[in-house]
Amino acid sequence: MAGQGSMGKLNVDISKVLATQGGKQAVLLIDDSTIARKTLSRNLAYYGFEVFEADAGISGLQLFLEKKREIAIVILDMVLEDVPGEAVLAKLQQLDPEVKVVVCTESASTEFKQTGQKVAGVLRKPIATDRLLKVIHLALMGPAEQDS
Repeated sequence: MAGQGSMGKLNVDISKVLATQGGKQAVLLIDDSTIARKTLSRNLAYYGFEVFEADAGISGLQLFLEKKREIAIVILDMVLEDVPGEAVLAKLQQLDPEVKVVVCTESASTEFKQTGQKVAGVLRKPIATDRLLKVIHLALMGPAEQDS
């Protein structure tokens, strides 16, 4: 009986943490797929995050420059029509070496890690809400707090 529903409890606990943690924290969402972007945006807003949306890499970088002080984390789709996601990631890291970026990819996360770029997390499409919340939570906590 103790093991029954433990996964559900974990998801609820993560949701509660993020609902309070989201508060005024902002997420920049860069994805050229309207459906994927709007779905993620609604989910993040539901859990208390302020969401800035960009439908392309260039507009995402412009929005990052405008709202840099407010943005706690960037969610970046690696497949964009205007510029490669890797180029956007490199530019974000150039603009702010401390930026926390979670990348979205349709390939396995191990393939992405081979590029050598440091990211706060990797989400594989299609993105489940519980996985989205967990990855963002871990990314916002930072490596020092994850170990404890």
